[in-house]
Amino acid sequence: MPVRIKEQTSRVRLQFVDSRDEEGKEKLSSTSYSNIKPEASDEAVFNLTTQLIGLQEKEVKTIVRVVEKELVEE
Repeated sequence: MPVRIKEQTSRVRLQFVDSRDEEGKEKLSSTSYSNIKPEASDEAVFNLTTQLIGLQEKEVKTIVRVVEKELVEE
């Protein structure tokens, strides 16, 4: 059975280190930027994200690109 992509969306999630306790355990928070063009290259998304990170005061732990695809049977 053939399958096609009906809809595709992309977003970037940044995970921040809010604080560390006396044992070094990190308290984390995150924020997401939605509506990233799915056809944008990972490198372009990473470069833009690193520029956004430069505006942050908190330490960034991870950068995650999330791509969601809705698959439908033809």
